Amino acid sequence: MPLKYKIYVFILLSHSVFSQNFSGITGSNYIGTNAIPTNPANVVDTRHSVFINLSAVGIDFQNNFVRWNAPFSLLSFVTRTTPYKYRNADGSKVVWRPSYLKTSERGKDLSIYANGELRGPSVGFDVKKWGLGIAGGVRYRFMNSLSRTSEEIGKVIVKGTRSAELIGNTYPNTHGNLNSSFINEFYGTIGKVIIEDDAKFIKIGVSAKYYVSSNYNHIQSDNFDFTILQNTQDNTRQDVDIKNAQATFTDASSFNSLEASNFTGQMLQFKGNGVGFGGDLGIIYEYRPEIQSFSRNNNGRRFVDPTKNKYLYKIGFSVIDLGFMKFSSNVETNALFNSNNVILPQTYQKFRGFERVIATTNSIFGSANANTNSFMILMPATSIFTFDYHLKENYYINLNWRQSLLNATRRGIVNYSGVSITPRYEKKSMEISIPVGLENNYKNLNIGVAFRYYGLFFGSDNITGWINTFNPRGLSVYAGAFIPLYQRLPGSPLKCFNVANPQSYHKKRFRRRY
Repeated sequence: MPLKYKIYVFILLSHSVFSQNFSGITGSNYIGTNAIPTNPANVVDTRHSVFINLSAVGIDFQNNFVRWNAPFSLLSFVTRTTPYKYRNADGSKVVWRPSYLKTSERGKDLSIYANGELRGPSVGFDVKKWGLGIAGGVRYRFMNSLSRTSEEIGKVIVKGTRSAELIGNTYPNTHGNLNSSFINEFYGTIGKVIIEDDAKFIKIGVSAKYYVSSNYNHIQSDNFDFTILQNTQDNTRQDVDIKNAQATFTDASSFNSLEASNFTGQMLQFKGNGVGFGGDLGIIYEYRPEIQSFSRNNNGRRFVDPTKNKYLYKIGFSVIDLGFMKFSSNVETNALFNSNNVILPQTYQKFRGFERVIATTNSIFGSANANTNSFMILMPATSIFTFDYHLKENYYINLNWRQSLLNATRRGIVNYSGVSITPRYEKKSMEISIPVGLENNYKNLNIGVAFRYYGLFFGSDNITGWINTFNPRGLSVYAGAFIPLYQRLPGSPLKCFNVANPQSYHKKRFRRRY
């Protein structure tokens, strides 16, 4: 298998997401509707009166099996700026060496996640006098996972069947679980302030979602025995001798092969092979010990400065991606119970999507009687706990803990768990953050960086994957643009919130929030 296809297949067999996490910006108080996927309560009591998200895009790759081990960075490889000493004679391409990908030898199951997400357009409104926030928008999510899978299968994907260490070996009782899907998510969110009493502040939120998909693939095997043998007619090629195969294949796709139009054509569809419903629930508590610094009383009414962050710390809890999808058209499900089959060279050709993989596999094992009954899958329900602490002035530190709630071997979209700590410098015009996380079910250490300048942001939750630090096992990147219309101070009779003697507040432990 050529290098570009080998890397592409491995990444496609892997991405989370779970949808892309955007960890570097989700704790921000100036990111608007981009904070709603973490907790729908973020829709209310924001720093914006109106927030218009134009677009945001991100990709994320996590795995616990293979590391980038080349003497040059993945960024230079992708951008074709690799030093010439690693290229061929005419400098047109990199001379690839097997040592550039280092695989694990721990003998444990591998877990690989590959996710992509396109957000927007979306719009949010925050009505202070009612303590109410509403928002609506669309997300396009590309989610793939290869979970609870035998290490031997990962070696075949990365090293190929021609690897000398694999030829002649029999691998019994291997197993694997693959899920792949493209999903449109149309959502509406509402949030309400329910308690605003001196230092105590509580708000809640809920999102309702409508899902549409024209693509879902699932492959699961609990018992798969195989041997890689040299082909008797051509010693440069290999056969795969299947001793025993027990597996289930599900294809609910409108496509026959992998094409760019598959993605772009589905983005605004309201109907598909599968449709479903779901939602998110969230609550946020804020502790505001200096609320008097941000409020004024007039004629028995209290006015609070809407332009400032008023908390010393805030705690959030949410459960997201509760829901289901039902696939009713273009459905094929096959159960395989077979033995003593041989996969000859060039049977699968170039990777052109899981639809062709499933169709070719069915032809090899003679599985022509597909079950066309509709089926249902659950969305990747996840609990999220957040803690945001205001250190001083514009400095904050954020904790984000995500725990997947469903089994990773089921038929359905699978998510991974993780935790991140993100220090950040934040103000209205700009911010910078450095997320440090344990991702992929707490197995991968990721270090990232994110920037925002007014309505533009760019970042990576795993910049080490691009610059070749610590032999990375993943990478991510995201960017977005939005139009913020900020909250303003109330008019007369409260023209400002400046205190009579601001110097007296400088002596306190905590200054006014900006």
